[in-house]
Amino acid sequence: MFTGEFIEPCSANGRSESDSRVVVLPLNLIAQIISYLDEPGDLSRMCRTCRVLHYMTLPKLHEHVNLRSYADIRYVDGSPEGCGAASPFSMGLNGLVTRNVAPLVRSFRLWGEWKEHDVAEHAKVGRVPDGSMMLNVVVRAAIDRMTKLESFCWELNTKLLETGYHGLAARNTLQSLTIKFPSSRMPRPSCVIPPIPNLCSLKVTDIDPLCYPDDISQLLLGSKKLKHLKMHWSPRMRDNLEPSVSLHSYFGACMAANYVLPVESIAFQNLYSINPVPFDLLFDGERVRSMTAINSIGGVTSLETSFADVRWEMTAPRAVPNLRSLRIDKMAKWHAEFLDRTSDFEQLFLINPNRPTSPGTSSLLSPQSGNSPGEAFAPSLSRLYIDAIVKNHGATLRHLLLSSHWALTQEELARLVRSCPNLEQVGFSLEKSGLDLMHLLLPFLRKIHAIRVLENPNTTSDLVRSVRDALAHPEKLEEMCCDKGDEEYVSLKYIGLADDLALEVGGLVKHNKKGPDGEDRFWRPFKQVPVEQVRHLEIWAMDTLEI
Repeated sequence: MFTGEFIEPCSANGRSESDSRVVVLPLNLIAQIISYLDEPGDLSRMCRTCRVLHYMTLPKLHEHVNLRSYADIRYVDGSPEGCGAASPFSMGLNGLVTRNVAPLVRSFRLWGEWKEHDVAEHAKVGRVPDGSMMLNVVVRAAIDRMTKLESFCWELNTKLLETGYHGLAARNTLQSLTIKFPSSRMPRPSCVIPPIPNLCSLKVTDIDPLCYPDDISQLLLGSKKLKHLKMHWSPRMRDNLEPSVSLHSYFGACMAANYVLPVESIAFQNLYSINPVPFDLLFDGERVRSMTAINSIGGVTSLETSFADVRWEMTAPRAVPNLRSLRIDKMAKWHAEFLDRTSDFEQLFLINPNRPTSPGTSSLLSPQSGNSPGEAFAPSLSRLYIDAIVKNHGATLRHLLLSSHWALTQEELARLVRSCPNLEQVGFSLEKSGLDLMHLLLPFLRKIHAIRVLENPNTTSDLVRSVRDALAHPEKLEEMCCDKGDEEYVSLKYIGLADDLALEVGGLVKHNKKGPDGEDRFWRPFKQVPVEQVRHLEIWAMDTLEI
């Protein structure tokens, strides 16, 4: 942390060498130094250093405002937070409203738990609790002062009211909006969210028809620049087999106006509806480039939901010509047929069913829910998927994650690798353990950056055991990593084994032993690194039940 001053001795004016003065740095150099600071605490201390640094750092300090509310008083080192004033959440809102810093805010996020008092009493007389109403008034006052606001995120457990929505609609700079609806069934006013003229990204989570969600139909119809749409429903409907979701509630205004959403990316999670609307009536297939469906359409995770899920096959898009990325957690025959009708994918992620679930994920996704038809027919499905990948997507595919239930044979993996020369990241499950197979295939993957061998009880345990043993014995490690001596796959940096072992691959090192014919031998050392170090790579980051 930079806390001192830049000083240098000065004797030109007759003062002693021990005297010193502050060096005047160019403002662009100061701005470059400040750009490396990310922590709010560091930025705050920088602001308190001197006037120049206060002037230069203040915009970055308030560029992203993230306020979290807690239902109970928190104690730090034995003292309550906000002692002598109010909670940090309230004081943060107070600063945005009363001080001249709101115009610097570009991203504003409110999240956590907002404690309401006498909720049942207010509900009986049809009133919103005064605390929640005052919260919305203060937030509206802060938004009105944020002339450069680009992103707004409301993730509190209470509703954003009409006054807040109208404040957001007045912000012509707003491009990204995230709204979390409450999960409580306490009566609250439901409003029609007005259009936001320059909105590009919309994410709506925890939608529950019985919890008084707001109407987003006019927002979808009037936001003509919308490119990214994410919709997350409460898992309650799917868990309870309650077909209360109607897509007409969200897209009815667009359908009535014959307006097709020109979005580029679509993501649905926990959608359980028996009245599917044809894809072509909702979205412009020529513009869609990315699709995500988690616990939603197609496939069958639970036999109990099959009556609703299989109906989506009838309304599936026949073709999406410009689709480049697909991320799904359910495998089905018609999904493979859809892959066969499309071409030139760059990313394909088949989320594995043993991923950790979040509180907003249906319990029907848990591994304890029993074998699904997708698991029972995994061998036949794997051949359909691989045939479609090899035939239509191999030349352009860069990121590929297959299901851990599909243990690939040597022939299947070789066929896949040969048809996908541009792969940069790949995840698969092996039928037989061993690194010899990867040594044979890596020369065909000249652009490969990361390889992930997925968890498979039949084979992965032996492979992980052998690698761990090699890591403990350097001489075994050298023999295991021995190379031909060229740099055919020098771009390879990471190897993942199962879920808890990640390896970082080093550069070529000359072996101290000669080959059988006296030739030089080389090896590429690798070392174990924390799994968190590779979580940013797509084959790990996209393997989660989150949109």
